[in-house]
Amino acid sequence: MTPLQMANAECPNWNKGACDGMRIADDLTPLPGKALDKCLLATGKRCDYFEACVLPMAAMATEPIKARSLTDAADTYRIEHRLSGVMRQCPGCGRPLPARRRFCQDCVVKQRKIAYRESKRKTRLGMSTVKPIFGHFQAIESRV
Repeated sequence: MTPLQMANAECPNWNKGACDGMRIADDLTPLPGKALDKCLLATGKRCDYFEACVLPMAAMATEPIKARSLTDAADTYRIEHRLSGVMRQCPGCGRPLPARRRFCQDCVVKQRKIAYRESKRKTRLGMSTVKPIFGHFQAIESRV
């Protein structure tokens, strides 16, 4: 899910791609604002309302699939606009990375499978740099 899709699904200001421009005051009363023809997220700009009211919704989702997609969208927004929190992306899929990780958990599994397959392919073709120990014993037995 992209931040724009998140705004479409969760933002009350979203009106068929346009922004109603409503804001929330400190005492949680709605304030009328200037309506825009296009959502700020669609133009690649930051939206204060989205940051204050919609982004925190990602942490409140209870369904696991929806929570993950909302979290991914929120992290993508934070990365695009260089907000605090997430700074790096997974080179495999583009998801945000936790600290001290090269790949996200899904890509780690994929990378392990790829490395395992490549190792087995090389072994089967006889291109392995590590020779099996049993081959050494078979060569000794054939000399006797």
